[in-house]
Amino acid sequence: MERQGIKKVNISLKLFIICCIVVICGAVIGVTNYVYNKVYYNENKEAIKSDMLGQGRVLQEKLIDNGMTVDQPVNINGDIDSTAAVLGGRIMVINSEYRVIKDTYGERLNSIIVNSDIIAVMSGEKAYYMEEQESGYIRYIFPISFQEEIIGAVVMTASVDEAQIIIEHAQKHILLFGGIVMLICVLFAVLVGILSVRSMKIMNRHMEQAKEGGFDGQIPVQGFKEMRALTENYNDTMSKLSVLDSTRQEFVSNVSHELKTPITSMKVLAESLIQNEDADLQMYKEFMTDISEEIERESKIISDLLTLVKMDKKSAEMNIEEIDINNLLEIILKRVTPIANSRGIEITYESYREVKADADEVKLSLALTNIIENAVKYNVDNGWVKVTLNSDHKYFYVKVADSGVGIPDDCKEQVFERFYRVDKARSRDTGGTGLGLAITKNVILMHKGTIKLYSESGEGSTFTIKIPMKHMES
Repeated sequence: MERQGIKKVNISLKLFIICCIVVICGAVIGVTNYVYNKVYYNENKEAIKSDMLGQGRVLQEKLIDNGMTVDQPVNINGDIDSTAAVLGGRIMVINSEYRVIKDTYGERLNSIIVNSDIIAVMSGEKAYYMEEQESGYIRYIFPISFQEEIIGAVVMTASVDEAQIIIEHAQKHILLFGGIVMLICVLFAVLVGILSVRSMKIMNRHMEQAKEGGFDGQIPVQGFKEMRALTENYNDTMSKLSVLDSTRQEFVSNVSHELKTPITSMKVLAESLIQNEDADLQMYKEFMTDISEEIERESKIISDLLTLVKMDKKSAEMNIEEIDINNLLEIILKRVTPIANSRGIEITYESYREVKADADEVKLSLALTNIIENAVKYNVDNGWVKVTLNSDHKYFYVKVADSGVGIPDDCKEQVFERFYRVDKARSRDTGGTGLGLAITKNVILMHKGTIKLYSESGEGSTFTIKIPMKHMES
């Protein structure tokens, strides 16, 4: 579960976190080096200075109290050695003749040391002298006074190398820790890259299959957030392509069937005439009338198919101009009224305002005619059809309601499909090809509009069309 939660994070966020960790590690190492080099080192050095100053004053007092002579610091050789050991350094005692009478290293015993620093202290010019040497040593020179007379000096030298060793040791641990963290970050970044590439390879393999016509494969939705979104979009696209492929195959099958049916009927009628040698003129007229009707039906199917194919093209031309929608509906209703009157169907038209909109008049007229004619054809005798027109600042609305047979719930999603008929027998009787609503929907979509159906079986249907007042090119 935890791993799945991690995978849901953005790849970019993960890489950002990795970069932040690397930067933080570098900053921590840098700050730590600064702390140890500056703060700890300086504090340690100051502590050594303070300790040397304190020990030097103690030695001053002991040398004076024990009566230091020109030859040697009487009775405190052990104290001097132990003090040098505590400081981890070197102590030399110089008498008034600048001769070394005590050297804890023993290297310069009895030698004469004369330099400006010792002379400045021995002459009383300085109370004491302190020097920080580049080699990492601190040197103190203290005067030894007896009865207000300087009779010698103590030279104390101590190293701060121990502090530097501690710092270097700590730095090694810090660098090791930082290196491990950075290595983990690099490995994590590599893992992110591997997982991303793996998901892409899986998708690429499925796309190769899709290229060969296999639209059924679905990729498991997993991996990082971007890949999950990409996978979901891919699966949705493949599902739609699969439906489109099935629809295409079904469309070809339906076209073949619809075109073959009238031809079969004409063939049967023609063969009946040929085989009936005693057929009279009346029979010939009757059969030829039937053949003519089948030819008309075939022609209508082909005409509707050609119309549909033209509208399916992405480059289908739209002759957009400002038209009077009120006038367009009145013309359509005038054409349909005779058909309605023959069955006693009452058509009413209600317009709430004058509507002028950008549209292709021919195509829109075809779409609205299909809807209104269907409301008449699939109505009950002595029924009614109500057409209303309204608009707001952005869209105009055409509503066509009828008291017809209605559409069952399980058919509502399919009525706009090509060749789909709710009642096939009745559709053939009314001369329908099953393409009218498909053409209507295509026209409305070309106008960037929508069409919605509200219907109950046996209680009539209502189609609501919504189209923008101003046509916008994609």
